[in-house]
Amino acid sequence: MISDTANKLAGGMQHAHRRLVDLAGHPIAADGLALLGRLTLAGVFWRSMLTKVETVRLWSYQDVINGHDVTRYHWRVPALPLELKASAVSLFRDEYALPVIPPEIAAWMAMLAEFALPLALILGLFTRLSALALIGMTMVIQLLVYPDAWWSTHALWVSIAGALVLYGPGRFALDNLLGKLFSAPLRRAEQG
Repeated sequence: MISDTANKLAGGMQHAHRRLVDLAGHPIAADGLALLGRLTLAGVFWRSMLTKVETVRLWSYQDVINGHDVTRYHWRVPALPLELKASAVSLFRDEYALPVIPPEIAAWMAMLAEFALPLALILGLFTRLSALALIGMTMVIQLLVYPDAWWSTHALWVSIAGALVLYGPGRFALDNLLGKLFSAPLRRAEQG
């Protein structure tokens, strides 16, 4: 009697495991995971960029905290044209102190990369190249700025970016659409 119950339980667990493996292998799951990876990595670097530039606050609402009216903002976007804050340059000069590159140039390079690469990831445009560039940026941060942050942060960023480099952006990306558009004339030319 106990062995029958154990066998039924084991059979049910095997069936559930097979269903889970089938679901995980479904293309929609892989595409959704690639989209989540792109948005997650983009969010990390986009928020970092927002600390370096002047921003515009959007979608505000009023809140009361300890009896005081407080304006809260849901979303900040960079003010255009992009303006680097003086605090960003001093951060590169005083805390990061990168060798070889002057702090003004390093701050601008980091800010522009953190502006352009997340946008490319969100759109799924040049995804593999953008993710590879973010791996490079992360390794510079790891090796020269925060060497103790590998297990707490940087390994995660590199894992997500590495998966995007190896497996691509998924179907929910402009890369996929552009690949189809540009490969169709090539196929016709090869057939004709």
